[in-house]
Amino acid sequence: MGKINFVLVALFGLISMHLTAQEQLGIRMDNYTGMDQAWLNPALVATSPLTFDVHLVGMGLFGENNYGFVHHTSLLDMKSKTDFVAGWDLEGRSAPSQTLVGDVYDTPNKKFAKFNTTITGPSVMIKIAEQHSIGIFSNIRAAFAATKIPASLGYYEYDRKKYLDGFTVTPFKGAGAIWNETGIHYGFELEKSNGSFAFGANLKYNSFLESGFFGLQNEMTYTKISPDSVAIDYPAIEFAITTGNIKEVSVDMNNKDMTIGQPGPKVYGHSVSADLGATIEITDNDVDGYRWRAGVSVLDFGMAKLTQNAEFHTSFPIPNSLTVNFDSLKSAKTVDELEAKISELALGDPKASLKARDFKMGLPTAISIQGDYQVVQSVFVGGLVVQPIGLSRYNLTRTAVLAVAPRFETRYFSFSTPLVLRDWKSVRMGLAGRLGFLSFGTDNLGSFIRKRDFTGTDFYFGLRINAVNLPKFLSGGGHRRNKRSPLGCYSF
Repeated sequence: MGKINFVLVALFGLISMHLTAQEQLGIRMDNYTGMDQAWLNPALVATSPLTFDVHLVGMGLFGENNYGFVHHTSLLDMKSKTDFVAGWDLEGRSAPSQTLVGDVYDTPNKKFAKFNTTITGPSVMIKIAEQHSIGIFSNIRAAFAATKIPASLGYYEYDRKKYLDGFTVTPFKGAGAIWNETGIHYGFELEKSNGSFAFGANLKYNSFLESGFFGLQNEMTYTKISPDSVAIDYPAIEFAITTGNIKEVSVDMNNKDMTIGQPGPKVYGHSVSADLGATIEITDNDVDGYRWRAGVSVLDFGMAKLTQNAEFHTSFPIPNSLTVNFDSLKSAKTVDELEAKISELALGDPKASLKARDFKMGLPTAISIQGDYQVVQSVFVGGLVVQPIGLSRYNLTRTAVLAVAPRFETRYFSFSTPLVLRDWKSVRMGLAGRLGFLSFGTDNLGSFIRKRDFTGTDFYFGLRINAVNLPKFLSGGGHRRNKRSPLGCYSF
């Protein structure tokens, strides 16, 4: 099957989108990073030793996949390479020196490919009367992923399938989006005799620039009939997409030519969401500040609502069998024409698949549990669990995370080495630091320095201006408590 045909299969629905979250542990768990802590647990801002925090700019990028790779390289090694070649084009020959070799895996595993980036804009936090924290913030977030794709749809695996030999494609679904969030923060800390209790909230207004989801609801049988035709039995498919920019694209598949109109940022819908969290700290006499801290938070609680230039399509009622001739689809010049042709093939009517001009999906809601223990002065061991939860049939689903992050932390310097388990199967070692007002790090250090099959990377940084609570800092090391009496009961 040719590359163009394989792309058409993807457009027909055999690729999903799914969000993965990058937790940026080196920034989120540091007590001197101000508003950056709010994205992990907004209550952490209320207990911060900082009087104010002005976040100037920050960025985080995460990418990982098990579909393809660049052979025996790292990010640092890539700087010395000047050319790129596909592995299947070498035909047994060795690649020239200074050449990167890309290829795809031939394995029986389900496939995934994930990308996530966050740009943190200006944000401000101030403390009022030492107990209250208030702030404003703005972030741009983008994510795409394809996950749980059956191994039979891998490049080499699919190519080996014999004609008229049907195979099963199992159900999968996912979602992707680009959106901007602006919001306000509030936190309150209640100090007691030997510790404190705090809660916090971020209320966010979301503007969605691009969004979509896909779902295959049942097992279907897929059969290659010829290089240009396939048969699909019982395809129960749903998908939704924003169309403002896609409809600016026209394609001439016969001449392999593409024309793009005037795409640009377009807002397709709005919604509100919230982060909610609480923490408890316990101190003792051996260290400044808390001996241990525990917290729990609910992140990105809300729904995405797309109401402008948005379409929801479905193959229901399910056709018994569907034959797709890719030559007939190649004549489509626009997305509208392609959707109409597929709808006519599946349902006998070019307009039957379009069911609504709006759609909803869940935001990347998750429950997060944090723990932090100060072993000796300025030496901490932090722990984190993030478990995604779904609020609707289709969700921007966060990645499950289990992490342990030892760190050394002072007012103007910190250093940590997080160990991260993602999705309960992929372990990575990270490295993060803070020098004054600049924070930086990665949760995948090996991608920078270790030569191996390169499948993805992770990095982040943040630049801010802030100050400690000077009266407490001069008298006892910042927002530190050294009270000797036991922790009393809280009154509300």
